[in-house]
Amino acid sequence: MTTYDQRLKRIKGAVALETVDKVPFIPCGTAFNAKACGVKLSDYLRRMSYNCTVNIRAAGIIGGIDGVQFPIYSAEVLPLIWLSEVEVPGRSKDLPDNEVWQVTEKELVKAEDYDQILSVGFTRWFRKMQRERLGNPIRKSLPYFLYLKRAVQRMKKAGYVCLTTAATATPFEMFCGGRSLESFFSEDLMGNPDKLEAVFRVTQPVCVGLWAKFLDIFKPLGMWIGGWRGTPAMVSPGIFERFCWPYMEEMANLCISKGVIPVFHLDSCWDNGLKYFTRLPKGKCIMALDGTTDIRKAKETVGNRMCIMGDVPASLLANGAENEVFEYCNGLIRDIGPTGFILSSGCDAPFNAKLENVRMMSAACR
Repeated sequence: MTTYDQRLKRIKGAVALETVDKVPFIPCGTAFNAKACGVKLSDYLRRMSYNCTVNIRAAGIIGGIDGVQFPIYSAEVLPLIWLSEVEVPGRSKDLPDNEVWQVTEKELVKAEDYDQILSVGFTRWFRKMQRERLGNPIRKSLPYFLYLKRAVQRMKKAGYVCLTTAATATPFEMFCGGRSLESFFSEDLMGNPDKLEAVFRVTQPVCVGLWAKFLDIFKPLGMWIGGWRGTPAMVSPGIFERFCWPYMEEMANLCISKGVIPVFHLDSCWDNGLKYFTRLPKGKCIMALDGTTDIRKAKETVGNRMCIMGDVPASLLANGAENEVFEYCNGLIRDIGPTGFILSSGCDAPFNAKLENVRMMSAACR
């Protein structure tokens, strides 16, 4: 059995809640990878082939990695799921070459756009919107999608499993980004919820159809399903059950039907929403936490149904001492693992993470 096959078996075993030979280590690093290799972010993002090279090199520098969450990364993809502009180092005049990319959130989607979506459909509206207001992110992100299969092959040759190849989001996240948080919550969610729900019902089938095609073409091991603002910490239970959870659940079931692992990338606090995940099939999903949700409560609630991934905080990786990181990781392995657990950073390892701290995560797994 090759090293890659051993790592793949280990990861699949963790997802299936089976006994594994060691807890898998799958950090999430994009900007950090460039820093670990001494590469400027502008260069890191410029060519996908080089981006992949840096990610492979960073995995070797860290050591002991079983897989990566993405084989390549392009900030140009963000507007497609967030409906906001993004500033990219090396391309945006106000952003230096080694400054992390920034989402510039403003009200690009107007209230009257909802009527347009209901009139002509989401697909036609979005094509025009992304060309005229988002700077054509489909064209800009094309190098990412064209190189994606090659990047997965290169990672496999290097011995690393690619857990995911793309991220999706619910209509809640998309339109919250496009409308801006204040307008979306006050004017739409509170002021005109019936129309908002009608827009969601028009948008969701289009998104599900597009992602179904993506899964058929790329056949990834897993896919991110993001939860950032449509969380139980941000909205009431009634709003969550009406506007958030059904769309996440539908996307998860799509993934499962295609033999793909839904990776719930849950930023913010999900303590009050953990019970919803018990509705999903056993041994098919990953719940990835960012250090804000009580991971031990998550273990109690869903640990007998799905794998938990996380959740070493960004603050600890950036500012903590090596022994603190090691002890934190050991605590996770003891309390959340060793079965049904994958050790990872809580969301992305930050750009200013200390290399020695990230290496301590690997050491704890060993």
